[in-house]
Amino acid sequence: MLQALGFDFLDSEGRQVSFGAQGLEHLSSIDTSHVIPELCDCEFRIACDVTNPLCGDLGCSAVFGPQKGATPDIITQMDEWLKNYAVLAKDIFPSADPEQSGTGAAGGLGFAFLTFTNATLESGINIVLEETRLEYYFKDADIVITGEGRLDGQTAMGKAPVGVARLAKKYHKPVLAFAGSVTKEATECNKNGIDAFFPILRRISSLEEAMNPQNAKENLADTAEQVFRLWAVKSEK
Repeated sequence: MLQALGFDFLDSEGRQVSFGAQGLEHLSSIDTSHVIPELCDCEFRIACDVTNPLCGDLGCSAVFGPQKGATPDIITQMDEWLKNYAVLAKDIFPSADPEQSGTGAAGGLGFAFLTFTNATLESGINIVLEETRLEYYFKDADIVITGEGRLDGQTAMGKAPVGVARLAKKYHKPVLAFAGSVTKEATECNKNGIDAFFPILRRISSLEEAMNPQNAKENLADTAEQVFRLWAVKSEK
């Protein structure tokens, strides 16, 4: 992103490094000479739903890398590259802080925006809730339903399902969540307003089968039907 805006990320011979995390392995210096002039007149409001710092055990490499297929060795390497990148950035922008909450968002884009542009990080789910006026509908709801592709420990760090749940609890509404899959760490969601969550997979299947839109639609509908059959029995008593 920063290279597209005119920031030069250079190796030891003054050549542009390749895009992506792998390019940071060879990053030796950052040059601002060719940054597009309009950038200084821009303000950015960044929707950010995670609190991870740039580096370390809770950094973007360690937390988000495994989701993208990174091995433990690659994660360690990427974390070191990002630490070096942060040091170089701080030489240009003294206020750069890789420990700040949210700097690890989207593979480090949080740090990039905060350091290199005039930007603020805001809760993405709060922006969505404000724009959709979802709170208005919660007031008269009997139950609130939310969901995500995968519920895990990251969900509890401020992603959309937990944002919805916290707002619903303002009105003491029960909250259920459906997900394509769940992890052991998803129990953290129960501590953050989600009363119960349910994976929708009905049988052992390949990732391709699970991601098929028609299969996903049927799995969600079938799971929701069984959950609400139980809810109906409870409501009758």
